Amino acid sequence: MSTIISYRPNTQKIRNGFKNILTPSILEDVCVKITGRRTYSVVELNDTYNKGRLITLTHNNTTHYITLSENRIEGRNSSLQSVPTAINVFFADPNPNKKLWYYFVPHTGNPFTDYHLVYYRLMMTAGIEFLNLDNYYTGLLLPYFTVDDLIAERSRNQSSNRSNNSSFVSKTEDKIQLYAKTYGANKYESTVFGVALSKIADRPIDVFAVSEQDLINLPASSLATFSELGNISVYNTSLRLNRLAPDNEDTLRLRSAAYNYNLFDRIGMKKCALCGCEIPEIIHGAHIWGVAEIRNCAMIDDEQKYAHATSGHNGLWLCHNHHKLFDSNLLAFNTDGRCLIRSSIPQEYETFISDSITAGSLQQNILSDNFLYYLIQRNSAINLSSYSAV
Repeated sequence: MSTIISYRPNTQKIRNGFKNILTPSILEDVCVKITGRRTYSVVELNDTYNKGRLITLTHNNTTHYITLSENRIEGRNSSLQSVPTAINVFFADPNPNKKLWYYFVPHTGNPFTDYHLVYYRLMMTAGIEFLNLDNYYTGLLLPYFTVDDLIAERSRNQSSNRSNNSSFVSKTEDKIQLYAKTYGANKYESTVFGVALSKIADRPIDVFAVSEQDLINLPASSLATFSELGNISVYNTSLRLNRLAPDNEDTLRLRSAAYNYNLFDRIGMKKCALCGCEIPEIIHGAHIWGVAEIRNCAMIDDEQKYAHATSGHNGLWLCHNHHKLFDSNLLAFNTDGRCLIRSSIPQEYETFISDSITAGSLQQNILSDNFLYYLIQRNSAINLSSYSAV
């Protein structure tokens, strides 16, 4: 059976820009690693430019898609942004006999930063196999086996480099949630997350496409991939008020998604600020200045109301119990971040609540100037002198 390697030689901007990196030794190495053979023929396709840094190898009625690394590793996003495109091209092929691979070409720069390693694990989870990882990396890389595994690693890494978290994963009782940007260099990242999650999900996945600028949805090719997977629903939500959206249950869900995204972006993964619980299904975004109070405020217009209601500074993560206690004003916070308990409740209730709190004060990263503004709005409606410190 003959082996055929096909590729499009031109990049979007440079004629033969992709061909110039495809040395005979690279093509032969790819061929040997996939087929065990050194002989192959090459077909150059000139119908369009190369997308996804892809070559295809056809052997034994199977099409192998191989996406190649950059030869100059520079920005973290630019060095991997071809991978989602390759995934979308792969899923667009109706042929069931196909595989997707990643191949490192000789390169300069560091392709094994913490961000890259997490991304490679996502790629493995999404079903991409690495042809020559062992030639460049001696550590152990494994796919994620559960959504909890993925969430836990994102939580561990968030404090060291918050800028690495442009997409956020969480869970409710009946859904897995992916919050993804539709703009900037990260707009394709959601494809890798979505495909990876679809492989390990134990429940349906909701993707919230978070827009802020003109791009209001994920790329059409990514939406097609999600549709092909079958267990992903996509919802568009904006960080700005959409005056044309009807005021209904769907709009409320999308407003909540924008709020949750902003909380993730500001304070990180879900963790109760009072007891440290990290079970995502029972942790909520708790508003400081309540949505009902914002809605009834006559001093601000609708756009300002939406901005306040979805601001990441107007909230914190609380577990179900502490959220209910906070909404019932049995718990409060002063402007030093100290947690307070209402003094008029029975002693046994006060003791129970106090024993459930392991952090009597909020962390300093929560206490931004804007957070304190919202806290002052909330506290103006209650009498803090009737509370005592935990």
